[in-house]
Amino acid sequence: MAEQIVTNNEQELVAGKAEATDNESSAPPEKGDLANRLTRIILVIAALYFVWYLISDRLTPITDQARVRGFVIPIVPEVSGQISRIHVGGDKPVKKGEVLFEIDPSDYQLAVEKAKAALEQAGQDVGASTANVASAKAVLEKAKANLQTIQENADRVFALEKQGIISTAQADETRGAVTQAELEIANAQAAYEQAQQQLGAAGEENPAIQSALSQLSEARLQLARTKVLAPSDGVVSYAKVNVGYYAAAGAKIMTFIATDIAWIEASYRENNLGNIKPGDAVDIVLDSAPGKIFPGQVKSVGYGVSFDKTQPGELSTPEKPKGWMRDPQRFIVVISFVDDSVRGYLREGGQADVITYTSDNLVLNGIGKFYMRLTSIFTYVN
Repeated sequence: MAEQIVTNNEQELVAGKAEATDNESSAPPEKGDLANRLTRIILVIAALYFVWYLISDRLTPITDQARVRGFVIPIVPEVSGQISRIHVGGDKPVKKGEVLFEIDPSDYQLAVEKAKAALEQAGQDVGASTANVASAKAVLEKAKANLQTIQENADRVFALEKQGIISTAQADETRGAVTQAELEIANAQAAYEQAQQQLGAAGEENPAIQSALSQLSEARLQLARTKVLAPSDGVVSYAKVNVGYYAAAGAKIMTFIATDIAWIEASYRENNLGNIKPGDAVDIVLDSAPGKIFPGQVKSVGYGVSFDKTQPGELSTPEKPKGWMRDPQRFIVVISFVDDSVRGYLREGGQADVITYTSDNLVLNGIGKFYMRLTSIFTYVN
């Protein structure tokens, strides 16, 4: 009986070992196998990325070292005086020719009156009045302006006549108006020449008359300069002056940023430049416009940078390495925008990301466009 119990126990022990062996064989793979597979996948991805980086760095180079540039113009008055009126404040958009500020014109108006009196006196001294000359000159200029207006309208009328939209009789009326305007110019020209002859023996060639005319022109020019105008469409970015401030000729009063012309200056590593050439297509992502991509075009590639800081007569100082790898040299690539959709997002010095497509490779260009799309989205969190 005891032997039978022992035998049963041995059988149960053997069965337990067999069951444990079966459980071990059916157990899931160890964590080490999963880690090995992940490592291999990561290494493959890293290798593919490295290969793509080497190729794209030459055919679709990318840089995040790019900035929006425009013309920054210091507003400097050409005459001196107290500011009597300010028309714009800081960061206000203005149009070309709009008055930015005015300098008290009193002294300059007085100078014009004095110059007029001097010219009249010079005319009397040579035996004639300059008033007739000035009047005849004004009539002549008015007649010329009138002819120009009539001629521009006549060109449109004649074009409609050729297309059969208006009748020949209507066009003949316009031809008569042009002829009449030409006759008015001829009469005004004759009157002006007669007034010049009456001015004196030497006419306007008289030195006294020439001197007085020059002084009057100078006085009028100085008076006109008391109104400081915007040189183009743009923004007054710096204007910390007020009425009563004495503006000295040649001293900066405001900073003006032109908005009618803007471009991108992209800083590319030297080994990116091998295939970049003028005319290459470009995609631009502006930090000021997250989620948007703007098309551009390469206009020029820089051919030099400043690196030698030695003065004439001094010996050159070799550059010291800053690490075990030398820093790459960068060159400026100038890029223009190809449409006006970017207007409103441009700010002088604004940062941008740029990719240049130097070939028609569909794969690399497609990857580059996808990368720029991601970049434009990530700009939201910059």
